[in-house]
Order: sequence, then structure tokens, then C-alpha cells
Amino acid sequence: MSESFHLSINSTGQLLLHRPGCEDVSDVRLRRAFPWSMPDRFISVRNAEGKELILIEDLSQLPQESQQLVERYLRQNSFVPKINRIHSVNLRFGYQQWDVQTDRGSARFRVQEREDIRFLSDGRFTLRDADGNIYELPPLNQMDAHSRRAVEALV
Repeated sequence: MSESFHLSINSTGQLLLHRPGCEDVSDVRLRRAFPWSMPDRFISVRNAEGKELILIEDLSQLPQESQQLVERYLRQNSFVPKINRIHSVNLRFGYQQWDVQTDRGSARFRVQEREDIRFLSDGRFTLRDADGNIYELPPLNQMDAHSRRAVEALV
């Protein structure tokens, strides 16, 4: 990331991109290229039509204020609930019915295929429900005993 830039929020809550010698771009969006394996690296700054304008290679290389702005934007605009507790996982004919507590409240959802449970290299899991929503599970050793037993039966 050799290009100089600055991000700010306007009065309507839109993210603005400021670059020397260029017109400011309003309503820019941020997207992680590798949200699971490298969440703080390779963050794409895009215009409202989705065209990439800048690639932030490493969030830690930005000034502290810009890091905080990017992190806050991504947290507010990324919907990936983190599962804190598993109440139950019932195996039914052809699918699993999950009843969980997430950082965003209670959820019940259906997981169709075993392939919809992905194991990440750092020990976390992702689940994709029948509607395409993604949930994040912590590593087994960070789960309470009840939740761990429910997941161990599936892995």
C-alpha cells in the first residue's frame, strides 16, 4: 500500500475516501479479501459500484485513528454472528437443527450438509445454514463442556 489516503465519515454516516490529487469518493465500502484466515490484511476499499480503489495490505500499517475507523466499519457492516453457546444440535433426516446463543442473540437454524461446517486452520469453525447465513464457532477448547459435546458428535 504505497498510495497515500485518508478515510473519514460524513454527516450522513457514509465512509469517504480522500486521496491527494483526486476527487473525494463518498459511500465507499470495505471488504476483507480473506476474512477468516487474515482478517487484518488485504482489505479492499471499493466505490459504491464495487470497483476497488485501494487495497489496504496490512491494517497495522495505518495510523491508529484509521485502524479504529476501519475496524468499526467492518464490525458494523459484517454480519457473522459468533456462537457463544450451543443449546442443542438435533440430527434429523438429512439435516442438523441448531439452537444456539450468539453475540447477537438466540438463533435457530438448519445446516443441510456436513460440508457446510468448515474447519479453519486456527481451530475455529464456520457454519453455513440452509439460508446461506454464516456463523462462527470458537475452537473446541474454548467452548463450555455442553457446547463442546454437541459439536464433538459432529466432527
